[in-house]
Amino acid sequence: MNRLIATSGFLRASCLLLAAALSTVLLSSCVSSPDSSTNPEQSTGDVESDGGSDTSGNGDGRSPIATALANAAVGGRNLRFDIYSLERHSPEILVLNLGITNIGRENTYIFYTLAEFGDPNAEPTTPNGVSLIDMQNNKRHMPLKLTDGKTCHCSDWSGQKDLSPGESIDIWAAYPAPPEDVELMTVMTPVTPDFLDIPITEAASPDPDIVNTPVAEPRILDFWAFQDDIDGSSSRSETGDTTSIMLSSDVLFDLNESTLTDAADETLRAVAEEIDASSTTTVKIDGHTDNTGNDAINNPLSLDRAKAVEKRLKELITRDGITFEVAGHGSADPVADNGTEEGRAKNRRVTITFSK
Repeated sequence: MNRLIATSGFLRASCLLLAAALSTVLLSSCVSSPDSSTNPEQSTGDVESDGGSDTSGNGDGRSPIATALANAAVGGRNLRFDIYSLERHSPEILVLNLGITNIGRENTYIFYTLAEFGDPNAEPTTPNGVSLIDMQNNKRHMPLKLTDGKTCHCSDWSGQKDLSPGESIDIWAAYPAPPEDVELMTVMTPVTPDFLDIPITEAASPDPDIVNTPVAEPRILDFWAFQDDIDGSSSRSETGDTTSIMLSSDVLFDLNESTLTDAADETLRAVAEEIDASSTTTVKIDGHTDNTGNDAINNPLSLDRAKAVEKRLKELITRDGITFEVAGHGSADPVADNGTEEGRAKNRRVTITFSK
């Protein structure tokens, strides 16, 4: 999902979602929408399927606002997922309406298709694994649950384990609503590409049963995105209110040294510009090494490198009122496999964290 774009030039706009559990199946799919011709992130290319079904509607006259095919879905193949609406039924509740169609020639098993991965209490016949992403505030909205904290406030197709060829089911799920100024959300499912920029509309006839059902505390999670630059020299992760920029020590320093290289200056200038533009009053700088050598070398080296970055950022940042917290962790906190050269290179880093 290429939605969080780096504000400085040294990062490429390529996001890898850290919610990795949602990417556990290989998909051969495309997402289309009525306006996808103007959105390069959504494809309108021809899609082959066993059944050759069209995607113009679900048989009752409705047309989807977005469609995706999952040809390697959990428990089955050749399922089409159609989104029909994302509506506000009250200031606190959104309702997502979608459909599942079997476009193949054989019955397709649909248990666990949309269940939340990794949840031992996941209901296999509900869309409790479908989430809404508020990219404006970097939040992930999970389906509401009833007051027992387990039962999804959504459709349940427990009486139907299969879809026959050409058969469809319509389902819904209720979610905590985002702030009123949020007009678009991304729909994420366990088995399809992301549905980008789904518009929020007002329900013409809010459903009182959905709105008035008592529910548990909403689950609204911080949404992490991860960005790498083209050559691997820097990356970043973001939550709703925090940015962490990870800079490769191989660019900042020579081997086993803690003096900044000439190449480091351009990178640190870009970081300083982001800090100047932020509202932060505290900047954390953490030095890390790979696991070659020993702690007697790695621990002081990682701290010295963090201090070198601190010193240069203090010179580059133009805004007053910022304090620094500096630490060296040696090899204690790897982010990649130290058994490979590529992994060790990722672990040799200095991380700069600050509020947006």
